[in-house]
Amino acid sequence: MIRKQTSHNQTDGDLLIEIRMLAPGELRRAAAILAHGMHDNPMHVKAFGTNPDFRQRRLLRFLDHLVAYVHSNGKVLGAYVHGELIGVLGMMEPGRCRPALIDSLRFASTIVASNPPAGVWRIHRWLAAWARNDPTDLHWHIGPLAVRSAYRRRGIGRRLMVRCCQHMDALAATAYLETDLEVNVAFYETLGFIVTKREFVLGVPNWFMSRSPSGVSDGSTCRGSCPGRTG
Repeated sequence: MIRKQTSHNQTDGDLLIEIRMLAPGELRRAAAILAHGMHDNPMHVKAFGTNPDFRQRRLLRFLDHLVAYVHSNGKVLGAYVHGELIGVLGMMEPGRCRPALIDSLRFASTIVASNPPAGVWRIHRWLAAWARNDPTDLHWHIGPLAVRSAYRRRGIGRRLMVRCCQHMDALAATAYLETDLEVNVAFYETLGFIVTKREFVLGVPNWFMSRSPSGVSDGSTCRGSCPGRTG
């Protein structure tokens, strides 16, 4: 399992990265980083609307609830520079990515309270499509992932994902994720994920990817671009 003590990894230049699990008091900050980093994801533009201010507020409320749920049902990893949270990755334990009825009702009430009726319908169709594609076999559900814009393309998203993959390998566990960004597909493929399905959701292409445990051990390099976000 992931050790609770912190670890430090050197990235480019003198940037020293600490990766550890988030404390409950850090979840609000984590949601803000995710909302900012995923603000322009095609799926979020389609689901939460084209107005950037409204979309940001709606997405933040959505992610506030989601991050709290992931934290309660798995792990939320954080990347830190000088104690400042700059990157976030969620990992839900097997069997926990399908919320119980009470959690579903709470989530639904948040969505209804934060979005116009047309938006609620779009979000429902999006989440229903993702739920339909969620594997029935036991798996860890990975995401969301984002890195603050000032620190992107410096290998931080990769280091979070490598730590995740090392955890999966130690447990001999399957990992699963979704993304609406084609550039992310190539990134995840370098970590051993394969595309299991591609589907248009609300007109937006979505990729569903899975990874069997394969002993990924080196996070120091990256082929192609290393985005710091996922949908």
